[in-house]
Amino acid sequence: MTARVDVPRPVLEWAQKRSRRAPEAMRKKFRDWDRWLVGEARPTVNQAQDLAEFTHVPFGMLMLPEPPEERLPIPDFRSGPEAHREPSQELLQTVYLAQSRQAWFEDYLVRIGAEPVEFVGSARGMSADQAAALISDALDYGPEDRSALRDANGARKYLVQTFESLGGLVSVSSMVGNDTHRPLDREEFRGFALHSDLAPYVFVNAKDTKPGQVFSLLHEFAHVWRGETGLSDAEAMIAEDRSPVEKWCDQVAAEVAVPRRDLVARADLRADLTEELECLADFYKCSTLVVLLQMRAAKLLPREGFDLLYEQEVSRLMGFIAEKTASKGGSFYSNQPLRIGERLSQALISDTKRGETPLPDVMRLMGLGSVKGFDKYADRLEGQLPLDHREGGAYAAST
Repeated sequence: MTARVDVPRPVLEWAQKRSRRAPEAMRKKFRDWDRWLVGEARPTVNQAQDLAEFTHVPFGMLMLPEPPEERLPIPDFRSGPEAHREPSQELLQTVYLAQSRQAWFEDYLVRIGAEPVEFVGSARGMSADQAAALISDALDYGPEDRSALRDANGARKYLVQTFESLGGLVSVSSMVGNDTHRPLDREEFRGFALHSDLAPYVFVNAKDTKPGQVFSLLHEFAHVWRGETGLSDAEAMIAEDRSPVEKWCDQVAAEVAVPRRDLVARADLRADLTEELECLADFYKCSTLVVLLQMRAAKLLPREGFDLLYEQEVSRLMGFIAEKTASKGGSFYSNQPLRIGERLSQALISDTKRGETPLPDVMRLMGLGSVKGFDKYADRLEGQLPLDHREGGAYAAST
């Protein structure tokens, strides 16, 4: 007789909602899905195991009498609809993985006698303009400093490498670990920061455009300089319901990206607005939306009618995001220094080769599924020349 299991309807519905699978996807995968929901049939043990894998739910949770309440393990600064939705499994596992990586790196730093990072929390209590000046100086990221950077992708590489050279960790990825079947949702979150005096950690969702990722990096850096852990959303900065913390971090990031004093001197108000936005965004290596908002902040544009201008620019940019989503990513091994973090990768590789951290633990933290894959990545990473902040590095154009 075939063994079957009782999975209550609320748990079935919770598993589907948690995985963000559409009802049609559930029916396509499990022909008796609707019958399970109404209690006319029960899944076999094998089907329940398939269900757990398909929805990324631990098998044991399907046996619970009612759905568990899952909460984000970090403060949630998001606003809008996503702030009230249950976090996706992709988001949860991305945060858990980042926490595991940070915890390992903190232990590693303690073992080698590293000192706390001085800049963490150093902007606490400052105004947004004061914090922006502090961060710009620390990163050497003034407007003229960017002349050596080709584009927003170059700016992203530079910011990641500079933050890591100062003592932080950065991961930029569009998926859970290295699982291409589990993409992240840019509408769910933009990034997050994990506070640590030893190893501040920043994660940025690479589903966004490159200019969007540059802003997200600066936004999460603001959280680090403020000394806070938190999750950030993908809401437009124009939203009025954003928390005071998010507004402050947005203001800091925008001022670092596009300093108002420099913008006033550089903007050509006689030019076509769209063309001038593109020109300024190209110079500052950021999004046209950030330029637009800073033009309003600098009183170069009137507040009347601004919301419409902003929404029109958002609509125009959505086409670029759609093109990015359809494009192919870079090679697997070239993407790893950005997905995992180059500084973390180097520490993990050297530590396991010294026999300090078991190789299976290192592979789990890296998201690598085979020893061959680990060896190939290690060989490629160790074979690189020292990274130059402006042009060098093993970072592919896509993650």
